[in-house]
Amino acid sequence: MKILVALHDYLPRHTGGSEIHAHQSACELARRGHAVTALFTERDLAAREGELRLGELDGVRTREIVHQREYSDVRESWEEERSLAIFRAQLAELEPEVVHFHHLAIWGSRAIRAARAAGARVLVTLHDFHLLCDVSTLLRPDGELCTAGLTGECTSCLRRHTLWAERWPGLAPEAAWSAAARARLAQHRADLAEAHVVISPSRFLAETFARAGFARARQWEVLKAGYPGPVQAPRRRDPARPLRVGYVGGIYFSKGVHVAVEAMAHLVGEPVELHVHGHLDWFPDYVAGLRAAARGKPVTFHGPFDNRGVDGVLSGLDLLVLPSVWYENMPITIHEAHRHGIPVVVTQLGGMAEAVEHGVTGLTFPRGDARALAEVLRTLARDAALYDRLAQNRPRVPTLTEVVDRLEALYAARP
Repeated sequence: MKILVALHDYLPRHTGGSEIHAHQSACELARRGHAVTALFTERDLAAREGELRLGELDGVRTREIVHQREYSDVRESWEEERSLAIFRAQLAELEPEVVHFHHLAIWGSRAIRAARAAGARVLVTLHDFHLLCDVSTLLRPDGELCTAGLTGECTSCLRRHTLWAERWPGLAPEAAWSAAARARLAQHRADLAEAHVVISPSRFLAETFARAGFARARQWEVLKAGYPGPVQAPRRRDPARPLRVGYVGGIYFSKGVHVAVEAMAHLVGEPVELHVHGHLDWFPDYVAGLRAAARGKPVTFHGPFDNRGVDGVLSGLDLLVLPSVWYENMPITIHEAHRHGIPVVVTQLGGMAEAVEHGVTGLTFPRGDARALAEVLRTLARDAALYDRLAQNRPRVPTLTEVVDRLEALYAARP
């Protein structure tokens, strides 16, 4: 089959869960003989808007389109006329039989209809809340959780764009912002309903979209990411050495790394170390605050790593912590830790809580509660029997082969 994998960003510059899962599955599809092309965008102010860069990564053909991500009016942030024209041109040239969207940011949701009009079977994997929320996290600017995004009543995130009065004739600014929020949500509801299959890696995410009024008449499926690499034996706690707690991923506010660092202030004298792995230069002000809070504590910032070396990173850890303060969908690092036999501690929120059964396969703590996280870490540092039991009970991790088997079936199916 000729398969087009489309998303906003891609490896190696961008290493989020959606990019990693999209690339790993694309590699496996290419290995099976499919003609796979990854289409994505990149911001480059030194280049021409719309410039096409051809490449190849691990057997997957790549097409990078320069997109400066600047809009003259808020409406352009979801209508994406320039991106839609480019996408249609790519469809005409590539003639894919299947288009699998792993993110609709930059391309715009109308790309779904364009792919269908070109005769392709269209699948959309939802990795976050982009279709509900302009910043994808359902977090308000003050850092608190947002519920108004589910009904199109939230305008806070949209206000990072420009409101061009001529595009909203006869409306006062506040009414125009409200109209923009409703129009954005209505467009996304209508367009997602045109996909042949919508995939969610968690029940939580699927249920959230259902509550937000997204139609479920077409096929929806909960399908986790699959993981390459061997399954390791469950770890055992060695009380003679400190508990090496690791955070692995993006380092910015919504990921809650500050909660983990703050927890270390409540663990003075305890045999616990915190190791932070991830890019340190993407959000320098946030990282500077983390470094200041970590001063004098057993916290090490290791910097970025190649995702293909994740096994080496996890082999140096005893425990993985995900202290995110947003409704994470289904973080791939949870399952990577399970594959390594490492217990996981997560925020009791969203898809994280779905992936970890408290007291059975891992432990949870309340959102943003550094003191509660510290108590969990103290318990695991001292209670080797509990640690060993959690490691032994780790859930089975779906393999990349199994997940791509299912994707192939979904690609080949016809209504």
